[in-house]
Amino acid sequence: MAVMRITRVRAHSLRNPDPGRETVALVVVEIGTDKGLTGLGSVGGFPVGAATIIERQFAPLLVGCDPTDIETHWERCYASLNRQGLRGTGVMALSGVDLALWDLLGKSLGRPVASLIGGGPTRRVPVYLSSLSLSGRADRQALLVDVAEGRRRGFTSFKYFTVHGSAHGAKGRQIELEVLAEIRSIIGPDADLMVDAHFGWDLPYARRMLGPLADMNAVWLENPIPIDDLAGYEALARDGAVPLAAGESERTRFPFISLLNAGVYYLQPDVNRVGGLTETLRICGLAASHHRPVAPHQGWLHTWHLIAARANCPIGEYFPRRDPLPGNALIWAALEGEPEADGGHVTIPERPGFGWRLNAHAIASYSSDAGE
Repeated sequence: MAVMRITRVRAHSLRNPDPGRETVALVVVEIGTDKGLTGLGSVGGFPVGAATIIERQFAPLLVGCDPTDIETHWERCYASLNRQGLRGTGVMALSGVDLALWDLLGKSLGRPVASLIGGGPTRRVPVYLSSLSLSGRADRQALLVDVAEGRRRGFTSFKYFTVHGSAHGAKGRQIELEVLAEIRSIIGPDADLMVDAHFGWDLPYARRMLGPLADMNAVWLENPIPIDDLAGYEALARDGAVPLAAGESERTRFPFISLLNAGVYYLQPDVNRVGGLTETLRICGLAASHHRPVAPHQGWLHTWHLIAARANCPIGEYFPRRDPLPGNALIWAALEGEPEADGGHVTIPERPGFGWRLNAHAIASYSSDAGE
């Protein structure tokens, strides 16, 4: 049987529908073969420049090759980034290529990706509702209505994004604690509550928040301070009041060693930014060697397949579908097949690969003219 060969690598830059934000919201990757199969992947995180790297730098390394040699392709593309820097946009671009290769492998074998990386027949993945914040809502009551609606829909895990930080002082801290207390009251004592400060606090502010968050039985405190303040993370971890979570802004597995050494408990790689499924699997192995869980940032089908197949991936992050589409939710339109949550879980579709179908109309509608 003739070996399958890559014949084309295409990257679609999709413009950000959010005014005033980055020009590119998402890059969708297509890798075609001489067997008529096409693998699909994505690059998230507003990846300006990723499409150029994929088509001009990675494509010449891939065309003519056997697409199933995934790890070799990862290493070759990664090595090609040496002069540009081995982090940042180049690794994000590599993520989309890697995901498209895994999708292609699953399609060529007629199997879901989860079954290729150790997953059994279970395709139902627990998720937490991750769209809760005072930002973008008319008032606190609107937020609490959304919390109650999430509880009614069967979610048992919720994450709240804080909007007040060090600059807001004691008053801002009090507002956040009041909101969190109301959320806890609505979801009940048995539901899980996570808190994400999105790098907005300094160390003294974070220290003052640890005790009250522990009293509310917070599962984790995510990104409390800037990620490069590893000494600060170590100080917060020594306190031990609330487990720390971090990793969404990191690229490749290497920075996760530092996060582990700083005491971060929940590692949070973003699959379509950190280096793809290949690199995320390595991070899962690294975490397992330290008895640490991996709770991937930003759940999409590639993330659900990972969680279904890895014992140390307990839960995924779920952003509900919205209309009009905000920036990083553009994947709902571009790649059809994303499952919506039901009863606090998502169910992976029984389709080969990751299970996406390309929406050519959405690709054309959101195509970026940013010159990539």
